[in-house]
Amino acid sequence: MIFVQERRWMLSFLLMFCLLVPGYAQVEVKRSDTRVSIGGTAYYVHIVETGQTLYSIARAYSVPTEVITRENTTALYTLTPGQALKIPVDEVGKTGDRSDTGERNEEDFIYHTLRRGETIYSLSKKYDIPEEMIRDSNPELDIFDIPEGTVISIPRKEFREPVREFSTRDKEPWFLHKIESGETLSSIARKYAIQLRELRQLNDGVRFLRPGTFLRIPRETESAADILTDTGSRDIITDSARSDDLKITTLHHDENVEITPVENLTARVKVSLLLPLFLDENSKRSYIDSSSFNQRGDRIYRVVKRDDTWIYPRSAVFLEFYEGALIAIDDLRRRGLTVELSVFDTRADINTVRNLLNDGVLDNSDLVIGPVYNDNVRLVAEYLRSRRMPVVSPLAAMNSGVLNRNPYLFKVQPSRDVVESAMARTIADYYDHNIIFVHNDSAYNREASSSFRRKIVRELRYRVPADDIRMKEIFFMSRSVISDKINIIDHAMRRDQTNLIVLASDNEAVMSEVLGNVHSLSKRYKIKVIGYPEMRWLSNLDPSYFYDLGIAHHTPGWVDYNRPGIKEFIGRYRELFKTEPHLMSYAWQGYDIAFYFISGVALNGSDFKYRPSLHHPGLLQVDYDFRRNGLFDGYENNSLYLIRYNPDLTVRVISDYENQSGRE
Repeated sequence: MIFVQERRWMLSFLLMFCLLVPGYAQVEVKRSDTRVSIGGTAYYVHIVETGQTLYSIARAYSVPTEVITRENTTALYTLTPGQALKIPVDEVGKTGDRSDTGERNEEDFIYHTLRRGETIYSLSKKYDIPEEMIRDSNPELDIFDIPEGTVISIPRKEFREPVREFSTRDKEPWFLHKIESGETLSSIARKYAIQLRELRQLNDGVRFLRPGTFLRIPRETESAADILTDTGSRDIITDSARSDDLKITTLHHDENVEITPVENLTARVKVSLLLPLFLDENSKRSYIDSSSFNQRGDRIYRVVKRDDTWIYPRSAVFLEFYEGALIAIDDLRRRGLTVELSVFDTRADINTVRNLLNDGVLDNSDLVIGPVYNDNVRLVAEYLRSRRMPVVSPLAAMNSGVLNRNPYLFKVQPSRDVVESAMARTIADYYDHNIIFVHNDSAYNREASSSFRRKIVRELRYRVPADDIRMKEIFFMSRSVISDKINIIDHAMRRDQTNLIVLASDNEAVMSEVLGNVHSLSKRYKIKVIGYPEMRWLSNLDPSYFYDLGIAHHTPGWVDYNRPGIKEFIGRYRELFKTEPHLMSYAWQGYDIAFYFISGVALNGSDFKYRPSLHHPGLLQVDYDFRRNGLFDGYENNSLYLIRYNPDLTVRVISDYENQSGRE
């Protein structure tokens, strides 16, 4: 809240200052005397005048243009008279004359402004470059007497991860064949004496070959290949990438099911819905206000009536879920189904849930949806396991451990592990890009990004030999003492390749800061970005960044407002609840979960909890794909959509499991 108030004060100050400065048409740029402090950093406030350019302002303050665009992202597009620019006081005057000479070679060098205490030795460690290379690149400098503020040319280093960091334990059950011009699937299958169908299955149903890419060949056929001359066309992988991932994913998951018709229902389904609605808190329609004082300094207590539309904040999203579920149940009743719905307020209290179980109120249900929190879900699933009753965990997303040894539990929201696996498959499609892995793991949580990185490497090794993998790693600390973080990212970029930024953080501040820095670099490099689903909801980022950077992310649901079912749902929601469901409303999930599971039980009976892949109704914003991690574990939804923003201001939405014939 303090930060928000500070920003509001700053905006108000700048607006007032803009109104007080006359708009004379002057090309000459004079440094401003107005200084403000934002977040502990001192800035000059420069008001743009007619005829001034980004370059002329940068020259006047002796700062690189990148410093101005980094702090004022709108300056990348245009400058308008009266526009207020923030210019860091610490950066002013540090570029000297070299910023104006036009002699910089940004492709081969990074230009570092020397700070107090820095030496050639410390710079060599910072940029991982030998001291000799720095000295040779700055022959005019006396390395024993370099003034503070001197601009040092740092040769760009070619990053390359050591292959040993990518190795795992065992031998792959396949090796790689490099495709040459003129080869076909049939000719390669004949070459290694294998079935064409087997070759396609091992390579994700590939149909079209591209020279220079690789195909996986089953290793047991290696003896047949040995009779051929060794042309170096294949690379024998000696480390394991997926042998430890061979788990049973589901029972009966090979059905190819079309859209399931949900019509002419005659069954009766008893449904128990467990949500933290906080009914007691919502029933309190007044509160005691003690914020005022009388003349003697004593508190004044008065009763204040709440507005009729007031809702207890912690229950608001669950009420939206309930509203969506009610519309789904009404839809099913219209199609002939008899639904007996019992709703229980679980609050956020495990004892409340334990009392419900002790009272036996769930024992005769056909389906239980909820509760919400992991501990409560585990308690209910374990209690109902002996009754083989399907239990739905509707909202908990992060931890899939609740599924262990609970075979009738359905987890609707994909866990972080599922999301990262999908991201890794997408990232591996860009194996020929310069992949830059950016994370902000703390010293207490280093394993988080390491696990994700291993997934990416495994998928990359499905595409190319280990020696051809190019992936750089950057540790990024938001608002850190490192003042040239943009140079750290710049240092990892390549001009001769498209750069794929993998933003392995869901921290809002880190995501915003990284994307702001990367966007500043997008004028010089070809850049694409992929990140976690949370990236979609960044509120403090210019929406144009998504399209400019070609940002991609996965999401379990996507609302397409052009679909007839969406429009019908919005109309009914508006009619019943006198408002509309916003994009992030839990009403969408409430509808889809209730409609999917209730109709699944109604149409398939007890078979549903063993073979959920039999059921595939059309839903609003999801397309469930439930899979087991083990024979005795519960089901987790593995379905995700890949959302990709394009520079032409369009958004492409594709299923993670669609057969993608090409990349964008």
